[in-house]
Order: sequence, then C-alpha cells, then structure tokens
Amino acid sequence: MSGTTITLKEKAFIHLRKLILNGELKPGEVLTERMLVEMMEMSRTPIRAALERLDAEGLANYTPNKGLVVAELSLRKAIDLYDYRVAMECFVVRKLASMELEKSDLKWFEQNLRQQQTHVEKSDYALFTEADTQYHRKLVEIYANSEISQAMERLQDQLYRIAMGVLRKDRTRISVSYDDHLRIFQFIQAGEADKASQAMEEHLEFGKRILIM
Repeated sequence: MSGTTITLKEKAFIHLRKLILNGELKPGEVLTERMLVEMMEMSRTPIRAALERLDAEGLANYTPNKGLVVAELSLRKAIDLYDYRVAMECFVVRKLASMELEKSDLKWFEQNLRQQQTHVEKSDYALFTEADTQYHRKLVEIYANSEISQAMERLQDQLYRIAMGVLRKDRTRISVSYDDHLRIFQFIQAGEADKASQAMEEHLEFGKRILIM
C-alpha cells in the first residue's frame, strides 16, 4: 500500500509541477483541493502531499483544507536570480576553461548542443528550455563544487520558469541562446577562460534585459 501511495504522491507532484513550469497554471491562479481531486482523479492524501512539496520548493503557496495558489515570480526576484547566476556561472566556466574535460563530458555537450539546434529548427520552446537548463546544470556538475551544485539544484525550477518567460517575450531568443551556448562551449574547449566568462555574462545579461523590457 505504501508503494502505491508514494507513487501517487510523486505522480501528482510531477503533473502539477509540469503545469506550473510550462505556464499552464498561471501565477496567482487558485485551485482548491476539491478541484484537484476531480481533475487528477485521486484522493486528497497524495494531492496534499504533492501540494506540500510544491510549497516547500517555492512553486506554490499551499493552505491545508483549502488548496494552492501558484506562486508569483516577481521581477525583482528574477533579476536577483540572474545577478546570482552571473556571479556563479561566469566563475564556473572560467574554471572549466583551465581544466581538461573528460571525453564523456565533451560528448555529452556535443549531443546536448545538437538537441538544442534541433529544437531551434522546430521552434520547440519547451524542449529547448529543458535542454538549456540541462546545459547550465552540466557545467556546474562538471566543476564539482558541492556548494555551487546544491545551490544550482535548488534554483532549477525557478530558472526554468524564468527561461520560459524570456522565450515567450522574445521568440527570436531561442536561436540566440543556442549560438551563445555553442560559443561558450567552444571557448571552454579552447581554454580561453576570459572569453568563456565574458560570453556567459553577456548571455545571462541579455536574458535579464529581455525579461525586464
């Protein structure tokens, strides 16, 4: 029975998280527990567990016996996250440019960049954003600083929502982002730390400017 309960909790969480991250549930939107029970065809127990987890991860505000309100991601919060990323990711790519990357890591980036290019060609913003998020996460993972890795993991859902917001505001951004990612990777491979760091800063600052326009 416990295995079934855990599976249902996870299923409810994944489903609601996807709706929030893809913008199908809008910031400020309210869903009562009764609505969710009917929509997801589940009992209240796994749904409540999913709502508590969404609340803990900052994606929604949950009030027991009432329901959830999709969390607003304020402009100030988004700007602060971009500034934080500039400090963290520019440092990371500078360090990576002075390292010799494993062949398996190089192969991973080549495959990821091919996926990004395919998503650009198909104008698939959701899949591109997933590949984009994986790209930035992999950079941090390879550097293997546990504190930076944990910070990046905590920010993943927030960063995904921001990235989707940027692409919705500027549909041309998807191809620019791919070009930026390719250029950053090439600078890392060439051992050009200053150029890799500068390219990352320009990449993130441009995304921030689109968001606040």
